Amino acid sequence: MTRRRVVVIGAVVAAVAVVALRYFVWLDLGGCCVIGLRPSLVGYDNTTIKRALATLQRGSPEDYRKVCAHVAWINPNPSCGGFGGGCFWHNEGNRRRASVDVSTEDGLIWTVAILVHETCHAIQYHEGRPPKFDLEHECYGEDDRILRSLVQFE
Repeated sequence: MTRRRVVVIGAVVAAVAVVALRYFVWLDLGGCCVIGLRPSLVGYDNTTIKRALATLQRGSPEDYRKVCAHVAWINPNPSCGGFGGGCFWHNEGNRRRASVDVSTEDGLIWTVAILVHETCHAIQYHEGRPPKFDLEHECYGEDDRILRSLVQFE
């Protein structure tokens, strides 16, 4: 391989890595937190998810640690929660760190609340609570708490 070809290939690999980190990964080395961000199929920008994670990191470190411990992937596309909601799927694939669906349609603070809510379901699942057991009230309490907390924080 010629030197020029190596430089071009290196530049392309570097550009792909930068784009991947910018849009598809939340990376917090100090907090030991790595979360994958699925691409949006309907035009939502993953920067809202990143801003939501940064808001939790500064505004509610305990909730941030819970997200980092229980969530491996965030999907910003509308799902069972529809536009403006979120979803956690009870399945064997979520037995370790989970994948959650989080809408970003209603802005930053609402995205934070949905993320905390879906993380609450992941925690319930990781604790072995039955999938059909209705613990929705607990998670609504969590998103209500974080909304009230962050409105005061801002």
